[in-house]
Amino acid sequence: MTDREQGAERPSWPVGGYAAGLTRRAMLQRTAGSAAALSGAGWLLAACGSSSTKTSSIASSSSPNIPIASKAHPLTLPVYSDNPAIPSGRSPEKGPLIIYDWAEYLSSAVVKSFEERYGVTAQVTNFAAIDEALDKVSSGAVRPDVWVPDANHVAQLVDAKLIQPINHSYIPNLSNVIPAAADPWYDQGARYSSPNFINLFGIAWRNDLLKIDPGSLSSPWDVFWDAPKGTPIGLVNAGPFDAIQMAMLRAGNDGLDSVSQKDITDAAAQLAELKGAKWQYTSFQPLGAGIEKLAYAFNGDMMVVPENLAKGTPLSSVSFYFPPDGKGPILNDLWVIPKTAQHPVLAHLWMNHFLETQSAIDNFRDVGYQTMLKDLTADTLKAAKVGPDHAIDMAFATAADQENGYPTPIFNTQQLTWIESSFAQLTA
Repeated sequence: MTDREQGAERPSWPVGGYAAGLTRRAMLQRTAGSAAALSGAGWLLAACGSSSTKTSSIASSSSPNIPIASKAHPLTLPVYSDNPAIPSGRSPEKGPLIIYDWAEYLSSAVVKSFEERYGVTAQVTNFAAIDEALDKVSSGAVRPDVWVPDANHVAQLVDAKLIQPINHSYIPNLSNVIPAAADPWYDQGARYSSPNFINLFGIAWRNDLLKIDPGSLSSPWDVFWDAPKGTPIGLVNAGPFDAIQMAMLRAGNDGLDSVSQKDITDAAAQLAELKGAKWQYTSFQPLGAGIEKLAYAFNGDMMVVPENLAKGTPLSSVSFYFPPDGKGPILNDLWVIPKTAQHPVLAHLWMNHFLETQSAIDNFRDVGYQTMLKDLTADTLKAAKVGPDHAIDMAFATAADQENGYPTPIFNTQQLTWIESSFAQLTA
């Protein structure tokens, strides 16, 4: 029985900004500076220059610990002598394995198959916001064996020696991961992390209610401004930068590695032209009901749309667009092992198990998100009957999407201030 069949609810997002009960990606960018205190991370606090100057997200200071990574400037994280990886050849501990993960973000079938494979129990503890997780891990309030931060914080966690290097001998399935995920820009050589899921930000619309094709436009993101006046539009606001980055790409920015104050304010001004657009976390409900005709949305929503369509409405009435060359906004998560993990061998084996093809199939079926494996194809998922074929086609991310996609940058403090200020004005 899948998580959906058991009645698990997807996170919902209120219109109009942040709420107290933040779920999933709600704080990915909003609190990117919250962990600076973990290590006195000087690189995060560096000045960026004047607002009129195009500023790289590679900030520096007079005594930087670790530079800020970007896709154009990938980072090889240091390994410290007092924080080595565990030795090879150890036997698995007796457990239990403590997993710390986003709520509603892991298939129970994957947990169960791990337990059966290694004869241990696994305890899954959830968090709803990245700052909550950082606080609890750094304070020792939660002591997981493996957990899921985001790329924005991995360097801080390394500098604070809160996570340990991984020993690849325990994770042979890393060889089954596409190169962009196996050798990520935020952790070259995967010294401290293994892949979790990828997210695409794309264009979803009801083609039965709105006769428009983003792929036919010189910039597909123009669709939100070219739609007929009064078209109900939704914009994902899991993080303040989500819609701003889309408007930046529409304006002609070649990637997101270099972000100036002018880029941000100009993008926000464009978004302000979309009168009546609603800010939301998920789009599957309003699109399915026909309340919205067009949305800037997560690809994973497309796996849930079928359950939310009005009676008699075919799934073929919903479309999803992401640039075929992969050059659109993406996010991805990662697994790490805390330095204080009580069961580090099991943690490594969990990382390896997560990268099994069957685990990827189970996760895609139950949570709608995808592990970037070489042998995981849309046809594989269709053969496994994880959902309707059209939903799989809409939600599936290709290797080109991660290879060529534009990751949400790691911002320095000044950039975060510009983004939050612009976002606050948009959602006021």
